[in-house]
Amino acid sequence: MNHLECVTSVRNKWYWYLLVLFLCLVVVPNTIGAIPLYCIMIASVIKSGGDLTEIGAISKLDFRTAGIDLNLGLASSLFVFAVMLIAAIFFIKIIHGRTWKEVINGTNRVRWSRFFFAFLVWGAISLAAFVVGYFMEPEIYHFQFQPVKFFILVVVAFIFFPFQTTCEEFLFRGYLAQGFASWTKSRWWALIVPSVLFGLMHSRNPEITEYGFGVMIVQYIFLGLTLGIMSIMDDGIELAMGAHAVNNIFAALFFSFKGAALQTDALFEITELNQAEQILPLVVCGIVALAIFAFKYKWNFSIINKKVENSTDC
Repeated sequence: MNHLECVTSVRNKWYWYLLVLFLCLVVVPNTIGAIPLYCIMIASVIKSGGDLTEIGAISKLDFRTAGIDLNLGLASSLFVFAVMLIAAIFFIKIIHGRTWKEVINGTNRVRWSRFFFAFLVWGAISLAAFVVGYFMEPEIYHFQFQPVKFFILVVVAFIFFPFQTTCEEFLFRGYLAQGFASWTKSRWWALIVPSVLFGLMHSRNPEITEYGFGVMIVQYIFLGLTLGIMSIMDDGIELAMGAHAVNNIFAALFFSFKGAALQTDALFEITELNQAEQILPLVVCGIVALAIFAFKYKWNFSIINKKVENSTDC
């Protein structure tokens, strides 16, 4: 085992992790990372003849209401995560001495084949779930294909979403999981705490306001747990990176709905959505994916009970 063990005593106290997270999740995204988004906001306000004090309302990311092209708004929003990822790699290196590859799996080699395999598997499962949902309730799906906008969306999605999802996996299933594993020596804590924090990180998403905190936070935390199990069982976050990337790309391309965090010119608009009813399909999809990965990579689930022994050099 390498991934969770790849933590030395170099600045490994909790407050160093808090500093890194504060810099990566608060300082960098609200300064350097947000520059393109701020520029778009300002241009939109000036074009509409409004007051620059209106930027506060636009910052809630309601691009359609603000008259901002959805693809441009999506790209500028996801650009923030690219900057965050670069910042995370930089700060973790200078503070902890860990390279980005060591945060991914504790070695100096990234297993890209796992990333692409998870991308294909989770994508196929998502497509199957979407088709089932469509044939069960075709009346709630409104087809809204716009060729030019959709083609641009495809390009934006495949370029920028991997930065967003890799950033989240890098910080939660990689960096934070390593931190909690080193403090507690437990893989369970390395699974549960980052998954809960991952869910809470999404508590400001517009879906929370639209559908309720309880029903949405269950989905976010379950997704975090699923990705966390992949990472612990596979001794690295490549599977989680691939699954998370295609999950968000698929959602952006195939459907939009009222209150969605991802505002896109997707193929379908879902006119009626009961988020509570989405929990069971999510659980089923997660279990199927884990079963496929467990079979292919011959996972031994007893590993989760194995004590984490920190490495002296990784």
